[in-house]
Amino acid sequence: MSDSTIEFTAPNWKTPQRILLRTFVVYAAITVIPLVPSFYKQDFDAGFSVANYPWRWLDVISQNNPWFFDNHGGKNYFGWFITIVISLVVGVGWAFIEKQINKNKSVLDHTPNDGRLYNLFFILVRYQVALRMSWFAIAKVFPVQMPFPTLSQLNTNLGDFTPGKLYWLTTGVSPFFEVFAGIFELTATVLILFRRTTTLGALMMIAILLPIWFVNIGYDAGVELASLHLLLLSLLLLAKDADKFWTLLIRHQKAAISYIAPPAFSAGWKKWTRTALKFSFIFVFLIYRGYHYERLYAAGKTFKLPLDNGVKSFTGFYKVSQFKLNGKLIPYHPDDSLRWQNVVFEKFNTISIKVDKAFKLNTQNKVRTTEYYGNIGRLFYGYSADTVKKVLTLKNRADTTERIVLKYEIPSPGKFILKGLKGRDSIAVVLDKADKHYPLAAAGKGN
Repeated sequence: MSDSTIEFTAPNWKTPQRILLRTFVVYAAITVIPLVPSFYKQDFDAGFSVANYPWRWLDVISQNNPWFFDNHGGKNYFGWFITIVISLVVGVGWAFIEKQINKNKSVLDHTPNDGRLYNLFFILVRYQVALRMSWFAIAKVFPVQMPFPTLSQLNTNLGDFTPGKLYWLTTGVSPFFEVFAGIFELTATVLILFRRTTTLGALMMIAILLPIWFVNIGYDAGVELASLHLLLLSLLLLAKDADKFWTLLIRHQKAAISYIAPPAFSAGWKKWTRTALKFSFIFVFLIYRGYHYERLYAAGKTFKLPLDNGVKSFTGFYKVSQFKLNGKLIPYHPDDSLRWQNVVFEKFNTISIKVDKAFKLNTQNKVRTTEYYGNIGRLFYGYSADTVKKVLTLKNRADTTERIVLKYEIPSPGKFILKGLKGRDSIAVVLDKADKHYPLAAAGKGN
């Protein structure tokens, strides 16, 4: 490869190439604009105080998915195919209309706009990839995307996790690996944002996204189609130099990668506006968000889990030494579907309860479902504690209609006595705190 790049100029493309250009301009546009009505209707504050964390709106924008991502567990390949077909139909119509408009014009009157259109496509793809990948990258650099397993997860049977959830947890076990992956993703994202380094950034992004796509296929981790979509966009960034890569990699000859120059604006204010928009994007989505993620991580929190603190002295794993239902003592039995087996108070405001009952598996990996998606065996409740009246109010995380009010006593450190109503049944529970040690957390990586 030569030591310098050459400026890209749109060649005298034939009709198929002009159609493909217009097709992928449409595809890039309709996959970055929120066209799904549910995006605007979603309750961003359900279980997560967006009001106290306004920067989370940046994540909402970054995680906006095209309509076909939200079906079939993130694997709606048919919807993805239909989207490409629709884009192709629009691209054919667009090229045909242009041809009809220009056929009666003289060569002097007809100015091909393929170069400007490719520049628009180049901008749309670069910033869409950067928009989406900036969230993944920063959430790994400050490891809050895949947090270390919670106490509840450490006390869930291995067989009660789905492969996808298990993959997320095993990645969270190693913050060092997660940070390394984040730095690699962030480097590729920054390179894509600058025209002269876009090719290098796209090559790095392909190296990142290809294994991510296969991991999601193999583990059913939930972002299979999303990773394929970003992989396609990254490949499209290299399309202009396909012949150069063939020359370099297959023919082993020198080749200069082309450089797409920015639009040539005659007015000074347009140049300044372009620069201001570019660096505003970098400041808001990389620097500003990175600053807040660092603060979130330093506080020992992650947006994947509840941000409200629990009562610090309550945190821990508890054995259920006594359980009464409607005044009747129920002895421990591992197959009993009514008796609680153990209870966990997390450092945040969650109580989880181990019970032996049939669970409906939730596979929706969303911001507010991380505790209970992809695993069974435990009930998860958000709680508020009135430490004066000594009352715990529990709200089921998965079934928000379920609410339990329990009075509690602490006769001695580490012992709880809970009494109250669960539905129409009265319950009385005695909890004894157990000092458990976890090999996964032995090196000080745990929460």
